[in-house]
Amino acid sequence: MDKLLAVALSGGVDSTVAAILLRKDNPRLIGATHFIWPDSRCCSLPIFKRAEYLARQLSIPYYVIDLQEDFRSKVVDDFVATYAAGMTPNPCVKCNEHIRFSRFYALLRQKLETEGQLAPGETMLFATGHYARIAETRDGLFLKKARDPKKDQSYMLSRIPKKMLPFLVFPLGEYLKTEVVEIAREHKFSTSEFKTGEVDESQDACFVEGDYAKFVIQAAAAGKTGDSKTLDATLRNMDKPGNLVDLQGNILGKHHGYIYYTVGQRKGLGLGDGPWYVAGIQPETNEVIICREDETGKNSFSANMLNWFIDLPKKELECGVKVRYQSREVPAKVSSITDGVVEVVLTEKVLISPGQTAVFYRDDLVLGSGIIRR
Repeated sequence: MDKLLAVALSGGVDSTVAAILLRKDNPRLIGATHFIWPDSRCCSLPIFKRAEYLARQLSIPYYVIDLQEDFRSKVVDDFVATYAAGMTPNPCVKCNEHIRFSRFYALLRQKLETEGQLAPGETMLFATGHYARIAETRDGLFLKKARDPKKDQSYMLSRIPKKMLPFLVFPLGEYLKTEVVEIAREHKFSTSEFKTGEVDESQDACFVEGDYAKFVIQAAAAGKTGDSKTLDATLRNMDKPGNLVDLQGNILGKHHGYIYYTVGQRKGLGLGDGPWYVAGIQPETNEVIICREDETGKNSFSANMLNWFIDLPKKELECGVKVRYQSREVPAKVSSITDGVVEVVLTEKVLISPGQTAVFYRDDLVLGSGIIRR
């Protein structure tokens, strides 16, 4: 019997082409969309209509799974708490970890079992329009970079639970973006139809329209975050003026509230004799640390909240590391792999932003990832 395959439909060209490619050889294909945030760029009514329209065109069943509460507690609350703590969150990575490849899969499976389309214990495969691959090696399954280096999304998928790898299908992993667009045209789907539904997976938060700082201040003031311990210590100073200090602690000026600054920021510091860059944020003292350009980089950091696809080495791990989605990979040595924390030493200095995801690579394979600590 053919396995049931669920494809996540976002209303964009990538998930559309993924469904088109899968339809031919998968008679038990279904489409599904998650509802995570009202009127966001990824959950607007036009997007649901396009996804449903595609399902009708392909003659496949279509489902919408409500994940609003899960999304708020796992992604939005974390975004608010992390941002309020003076760090740089990556909500897309969190969403993939906790929502899209976890709760979405589980609740969709539950619904299909309830309706009798899936037997208890039966395998359900899960496909998305991400640019990535699954590689089968002698050491097991790994997440692998996409063929298209410009569109590769393995960084964003690096925190997917390892147990999910056997069930994942990435139809676009072997395609270039130009080829995907051409397939859409061949099947009479105009790419102009998808522009409002296409959300680039980066650090952008689909649930925030405009100013991040304003969103965090409003959400925290309204008590819309579950991490009260983090916010209790920071709410008093979040949008209050404080000192701009250099790396030695010398006061160089005033800031308007640390919530309005991020690591690496250059503009809006209001200081002469520049350029100056934000090197760090200290919510506890309400200070924004600034430095010169040649002082911005670091060649070491620690990371926790680790997610590994490999058996952990006992000593040192040599690999490549990406510290941001759009950053280049840098050779590194990872050590002290104990107690859920690793120390990472890079061969060169790069801009390190606490709260971001560090992804460890060997060739095209994702070895694991962690969250950069302060």
